[in-house]
Amino acid sequence: MAAFSQRKRVVFTCDACGSVLIKRTSYLSHQHLRHDAYVCDNPMCGASYTGHTELTGIASPSGLPNARPSDLPESPSYARNLALKAYREGLADGQLDLLDSLPATADH
Repeated sequence: MAAFSQRKRVVFTCDACGSVLIKRTSYLSHQHLRHDAYVCDNPMCGASYTGHTELTGIASPSGLPNARPSDLPESPSYARNLALKAYREGLADGQLDLLDSLPATADH
């Protein structure tokens, strides 16, 4: 049994013939922006395309203790999770979360 699939992962298809586009080159033009060039896998077609890949927000922080801060803004879901965490910490001993454990008591 193979550990990985033998099929190509199709990211984009050619508008002209529907064949798979193969990334031929890419270069970093900014820390968060990469320009890409694709060519059609069909030798009879041979169309080529350009585009870019961009990082637009941070979805979760690094787990490294001394990680550099990111220039990217927080994604909406990450900002919501931070606000929810601050709200819950502000409640102190109020409402428990579903996954919070109850404090141990002496009678148990």
